[in-house]
Amino acid sequence: MSSTDQKSEKFTQQRNDNSSFLSNSARNEPYVEQAAFPERPASTDAYSRDFFAPGEAPYFQTGSMPTPQASGALFDTGANPRATRQLSLDVQSRTGQFPVTKSNTTALRVPVVIAGSGKPSTGMRPPKGRRMVVHIAVTALLICIMAGTLLAVSATQAPAQIGPNGIAKSLSNLFDNKGDNSASLPAQAATATAVTQDGFDPGNTTYAGVTNTGPTLGDSTSNHFFQGQCTYWAAYRFHQLHNVWVPWYGNAWEWAGQASAYGWKVSSMPTVGAIIVLQPNVQGAGGYGHVAIVESINANGTVHTSNYNWYANGGGFGILSYWDFSYPGSGVSFITLK
Repeated sequence: MSSTDQKSEKFTQQRNDNSSFLSNSARNEPYVEQAAFPERPASTDAYSRDFFAPGEAPYFQTGSMPTPQASGALFDTGANPRATRQLSLDVQSRTGQFPVTKSNTTALRVPVVIAGSGKPSTGMRPPKGRRMVVHIAVTALLICIMAGTLLAVSATQAPAQIGPNGIAKSLSNLFDNKGDNSASLPAQAATATAVTQDGFDPGNTTYAGVTNTGPTLGDSTSNHFFQGQCTYWAAYRFHQLHNVWVPWYGNAWEWAGQASAYGWKVSSMPTVGAIIVLQPNVQGAGGYGHVAIVESINANGTVHTSNYNWYANGGGFGILSYWDFSYPGSGVSFITLK
């Protein structure tokens, strides 16, 4: 059997199956009158045939197309179309219906509240007796550590220092912050730079890293200023000239106000042996001011002074030098006795 015959037999079988299906469906449906289809004249032309018989070759006309005989509407558009089949209203019996089930879940569940017992929670804390034992044990451990540290320090001292007094002295040395070992070298250098600024005076004290303070001038009780500073020299030199120690404290720029508070004379005109006070940043003074002693008065409107911590003309911290300052002027004053 050729492929063309097989295709024709398959097409015939499908058409018969469709016809059988339509016949069975129509048998089960109520009868409805069907509207007649318009008849189409039979034609044997190849271009108007829907299909060809098995083994028959399609025929195509090679001339001009025939002229259609009618040009009007194929059917009446104004007429109401009639239904060819009535749909059954019993849709539920044919399509089925999903059963309605009741859900056991809700959008928001009711929170479960667990009532408290009203008793305080003990947590992980041990009983009272056991806590006392723990505290005693920790205290004893700390005492042992401190005792071991003291014994280790005492062993490095001289034999005469071993004993209760030696241990007490070693304990004081552990917390002594005045020694040179209480700060690192960078910190000592920074401290030395800060305290040696011109006019700064923290009082009669010492700092690690500050070594070039010059000679000791007077005793620490009378000359209570920072050794090496301009204030230290001015107090000592004034005592040399007048046999009176400066009683106040403070940085150099504060000396004029302090002298007035103590009843000393403060003037804008100098005298030999007077204390000259320069306010901060006046004629080269630093941020804390500067003080010096008037050694002589020049004819050109300047005074010749002796100084500590004045870096012009070879001076410096703890180094004596001489310099001329002009007067009168803003920020320049002189202190003398009454």
